[in-house]
Amino acid sequence: MERQDVYIFNPENDLALAHGGDNYTAPPQACALRHNLQLLPAWLAPSGSRVVVDGNLTAANRWLTGHGLGVKAIGVDDIAALGPCHYHPWGWSRAMRRTLEKWGARKEDLPTDSQLEAVRCLSHRRTTIAMHHAIASQLGVAPCPVPVELDSMDGVREFVARHPGCYLKIPLSGSGRGVYRVLNGAEDDPYLWPWAEGALRRQGSLLAEVGLHRTMDMAMEFECGNDGVTVMGYSVFENDAHNQYARCLVDSNLHLRAHIRQQFPDFGRMEQAVTQAVTQLIAPHYRGPLGIDMLLYLRGDGTTGINPCVEVNVRHTMGMVAVALGERHGKRGWFSFTPKNIHTSKETTTFTI
Repeated sequence: MERQDVYIFNPENDLALAHGGDNYTAPPQACALRHNLQLLPAWLAPSGSRVVVDGNLTAANRWLTGHGLGVKAIGVDDIAALGPCHYHPWGWSRAMRRTLEKWGARKEDLPTDSQLEAVRCLSHRRTTIAMHHAIASQLGVAPCPVPVELDSMDGVREFVARHPGCYLKIPLSGSGRGVYRVLNGAEDDPYLWPWAEGALRRQGSLLAEVGLHRTMDMAMEFECGNDGVTVMGYSVFENDAHNQYARCLVDSNLHLRAHIRQQFPDFGRMEQAVTQAVTQLIAPHYRGPLGIDMLLYLRGDGTTGINPCVEVNVRHTMGMVAVALGERHGKRGWFSFTPKNIHTSKETTTFTI
């Protein structure tokens, strides 16, 4: 029997990975995002797929049909009767597997302990360090300062003192979260040192990066499969003041790649090095979607440099949705969504193109 493709939006997965256990309760904001955008994976799913929703199935299927998507909405109670399935959550964790078990998914359709541990290890931000070294080996030079992992407050204080404007990152945290921008006058920051001490106590280390004069955020989107690594596309995106995703440019891959090369002409050589690093370091241990966040920055001499690995996202990303919107669905414009205050509004979160 042919396996059915089932998509699930679980944006809290990075937090579940940080928790590490089978039973994880997401905070209210993450639960609201999950509910309000639960049809988002339908843009990624091929025709004939299923997407899991927790609301009105009639309304969900009407929305899917109205947008010309050959995807069917199903409820949690429908899972046990589906038979063999290929599950595509936004991201995998022990908690996601446990949820599917509760819903009635077959054990043979779910990842093993070793596969889930590989996802968690690769999701640790120290993977960016290995990626930087592999990319530098390909290029013969490091294109930007390489992040470092610190395991003591003495190390954190020394790095902060030497690199004003640096970033400190919790190894496992939610997308765009767990990042502290250290501004000038850090010695007088009443929040920095307790935050760093708490992070070290909980996770054992912090990742530290030299601050760069950022001019563009972008990413390469991959699929790691049995036949190797495939470049699915490119994304150019913007973050808000809190380093959270704000919006993503929707266009064809051809135009997006040309846009990046206009800003950084040597991007062709860089994307080859990044793809090779993914092939060496990640693909042997993981099958599924993968996003590598990057940025362009202004060097002191006025030229443009690149940080080829800001984040490693071992899951689906908003950039992948943008790629599908541009390549498969022919959309053009900006992809964004506006969360509502869950305490004052019951309106569904929307996204515009």
